[in-house]
Amino acid sequence: MIISRRILALAAAIVLVLLVSGYAFSTAIASPNDVRTETDWDKEIEKKNDEAAAAKERQEELASELEGTDASIIEANEKLNDLNDQLPPLQKDLKDAQDRLDSAIVQQGIVADKLDAAKAQDEALTKEIDSDNEKVSALQDTVAALARESYKGAGQEDSLSVVFGAKTSSEFVNDFTVQHSLSRVESNALGEVEEIAAVNRNRGTRQVAVRDYISDLKIQADELVVIADAARDEAKRKKEAVDELLAKVKEQKEVLEAQRQKYLNDQREQEALEAALLADVKDLSAKKVAAEKKAREEAARKAALAAQKSKEEAEAAAEEAGKQGAVGSGWMNYPTKVPYITSEYGMRFHPIFHYNRLHAGTDFRAYCGTPIYAAASGTVAWATYRAGFGNQVLVDHGIINGNAVMSSYNHFSQFAVSAGQHVAKGQLVGYSGNTGSSTACHLHFEVYVNGATVNPMSILN
Repeated sequence: MIISRRILALAAAIVLVLLVSGYAFSTAIASPNDVRTETDWDKEIEKKNDEAAAAKERQEELASELEGTDASIIEANEKLNDLNDQLPPLQKDLKDAQDRLDSAIVQQGIVADKLDAAKAQDEALTKEIDSDNEKVSALQDTVAALARESYKGAGQEDSLSVVFGAKTSSEFVNDFTVQHSLSRVESNALGEVEEIAAVNRNRGTRQVAVRDYISDLKIQADELVVIADAARDEAKRKKEAVDELLAKVKEQKEVLEAQRQKYLNDQREQEALEAALLADVKDLSAKKVAAEKKAREEAARKAALAAQKSKEEAEAAAEEAGKQGAVGSGWMNYPTKVPYITSEYGMRFHPIFHYNRLHAGTDFRAYCGTPIYAAASGTVAWATYRAGFGNQVLVDHGIINGNAVMSSYNHFSQFAVSAGQHVAKGQLVGYSGNTGSSTACHLHFEVYVNGATVNPMSILN
């Protein structure tokens, strides 16, 4: 069984640690800063022993809880648990990969927005520069026209020609005004051209920076494409791994469910076998009680006649013969020399299929081949194989306080008695084993009172 092997491996590992630790205790030289007393070592050894004992106890508990469960079911459940254990880290890896992909996509969006904004800024600067260049060109055309207008006519070398060339004062004023206006317009146009040129030079510097920024953003965008593609591929692989594992989990659940149905069918068969056993024990008990009652009544009748007692005394004796009292406790011994209970009588929860069923006896730790002894004297009703119980010895202890009491010893590897044989309390009846519906060598001990199971601990001493 996988669970047993694992726990045994754990126990073996702990024992190995103890052995190695013991060797280290005897050979290691403690440093001045790490001096440990003998009490410290004793506590450490006690702790390791407790851990080993706890592991062993858990193994026995599991073996008892899973008694009657097919090994293939235990293996299938163990495989399902292993698959489920693998799922959380894979799902975390998938989430991490998806988070990295989402982050890369977000970064791509941010860079794309920045790139669009930078390109828009570049285009706006280009339009502004082109527009102002057109203005400069127009202004330059205006200045050229003004220059041509200012210097029309030969002999007008300077502004004195305006004075001496005028025929009338009115003409002089007009010519001077025109000349002065042309000069002012030309000067303003040239100033505006210079101002626009200065603004465009600043725009050009900004545009160079914007285009450098665009180049950097394009590099980032290309890098993010690579990162996003890698993250996308990783997320895809992780998702495929999770999907594959989920498919295996689903498949394993289906396998376990199919085995569960088979197990439940087997349990119904086992319950039928247990019912048949109880029917046999009950029938035998009823016969024993009836025979005992008849014998006591006959004995009381004969005693009454022999002593020539009154009718009332005979009736009282007969009534007393028919009374039935409690069996009482303490008159049965434990069936093993070193009794160690691994599972009590009562309802038991199945750890795989999660339902309760009656555990009709007490399980004792009994390694394969351990001698098992009669809990009380009696007669062996049978020593045979019974389905589910394996090799079983049923001992009839007779009538106790008007009750038919019997006990059974199950899963034997070998019998030491045979049917019809009388056995004394403490006499060897067989050797523990793993026959029938059992997952490990142990003793399943049952006690019956009038054909019904009772808690053996209520009678054992």
